[in-house]
Amino acid sequence: MTRTSRPQAVPAPVLRFASVDPECRLGMPVGRYTTPSMACSLVVALVLMAVVYGGAFPFRNAGFGETVWRYLTAFDRIPVAIAFFSCWSLAIIGLKLLKVRAQRMALRVRFAPDDPQWHVSRATAMQVVESVEGAVEGTEHFMYLNRVTGALRSVRNVGRVADMDEMLSQRAEDDEIQVDGGYVPVRAFIWAIPVLGFIGTVLGLTEAIGQFGSVLSQKQDDLQGLTRQLTQVIGGLDTAFVTTGEGLVMALVIHLALTFARRADDTLLDECRQACARQVTSRVRVAEGAA
Repeated sequence: MTRTSRPQAVPAPVLRFASVDPECRLGMPVGRYTTPSMACSLVVALVLMAVVYGGAFPFRNAGFGETVWRYLTAFDRIPVAIAFFSCWSLAIIGLKLLKVRAQRMALRVRFAPDDPQWHVSRATAMQVVESVEGAVEGTEHFMYLNRVTGALRSVRNVGRVADMDEMLSQRAEDDEIQVDGGYVPVRAFIWAIPVLGFIGTVLGLTEAIGQFGSVLSQKQDDLQGLTRQLTQVIGGLDTAFVTTGEGLVMALVIHLALTFARRADDTLLDECRQACARQVTSRVRVAEGAA
């Protein structure tokens, strides 16, 4: 007969969600699992905006600093909107990477004894849940532990090991959908940033064409005056091309950062699946002598 000894307690130190999650540590609203809350990411984005524009402001009237300030604020203020959405996107991605690292800490929790004869059954399932919840503060906020404890609470309702595996698979799919939903704002910003650049292009071309038409309609014998007016026309073209370039560059940077964040999320989801299979599914015995 298979032995059903009481599971060992989770070793110290106790894992506290409030001490590892970046949003909790900032005292801000907390998003679910690896998805940052919009409020927290907005605050971080505003801080990034303050750093960028605050750092450039003192040098706005000298040399290279003047050029930087112009590219940050000129061109019908289109770069300000591009910078705002870019900072917000990078804030979301940065917080997400920190939250992924916090979620990974839950994978270190070992609630199954090393004894190969020990298994999860109707008799021991709630003991495991109590052991985990007693050692980890904020269990419901950790993707892996919430998935495990939720499945173990349902052991009494399953009749086969395959039922437990199916239950964990369904929870894994739900978590993947939730994680994927966290990328919606960044995807929207990646779309909006180049559009803002194209709006700057339209404004710049409209301005340039209007000024060029007025130059052609005037009889200008003064070469310097003609040159001055043509310079204004070229300034409109500058607006057109610069805003488009800024939008495309920032969209590219954010897309690459998003790719790394997505890879980190996918790796976490795979690790959670493997841990559930190793720690739960392989040890489940729904009845004495069941396979």
